[in-house]
Amino acid sequence: MASIEYDSQYYIRSIISEGEMDNTIAVEKDDIICNCFQITESEIRSQIAENDITEIEDVTLACDAGGECGSCHILIQLFIDQHQQKNAPKDSLELISTGVTAGIKGFLGKLFS
Repeated sequence: MASIEYDSQYYIRSIISEGEMDNTIAVEKDDIICNCFQITESEIRSQIAENDITEIEDVTLACDAGGECGSCHILIQLFIDQHQQKNAPKDSLELISTGVTAGIKGFLGKLFS
């Protein structure tokens, strides 16, 4: 059975057993995240970074993404969490890597609280 692996170069690779053809599917780097308003990943990430956004509602105010059906909220929250983690002090990242979940904000904190 094939397994799927996400690659940092925006490719999804299908790992197949020996003797079968290797299928590589390219994923467009700037995918549309909010289908209702046709807002791309780069636009959402740009708004999060420029405005230091911490809430989905603030993304919606900045660029409309997430303002209709809500199906993109999980991805928007992921982008917010990634931005916060990238800008977090080093000692708080060490807590995450050691498995300490107390005080983790964002989507992951909601899962482990």
